[in-house]
Amino acid sequence: MEKSSSKESIGKKRQSKPVSTECKICRAPAIDAYYGVISCHSCKIFFKRNLVERQKLLQCRWNGNCEININTRHVCSSCRLRKCFTNEMQIEMIQGSYSHRNKTKKNTNEIDIPIQTTSTVIA
Repeated sequence: MEKSSSKESIGKKRQSKPVSTECKICRAPAIDAYYGVISCHSCKIFFKRNLVERQKLLQCRWNGNCEININTRHVCSSCRLRKCFTNEMQIEMIQGSYSHRNKTKKNTNEIDIPIQTTSTVIA
């Protein structure tokens, strides 16, 4: 009987869900670490999206003093991104970084493909 009870306990361990914790950025429920910081899915996507494309364009309208929480995280993108960096989210952990993708995209746009044209004269 001991064997069956040990098998049952192993099965239960495999089915257990990760422990919920709090996102370090907005304090929303989080179950995993993204880019080196325990964060919610929303903050993970926000960091990845805004890292390269808008990092230089974001400016706080309220002198950089915005409180970022689950209810206000959409108010100030500048302060939210700053909080991501303050909590040490790591750019290097983004797989297939956006900067690499943008360089590749630019290179394919710059390739000159010779186009052959033929013209016929209608008399």
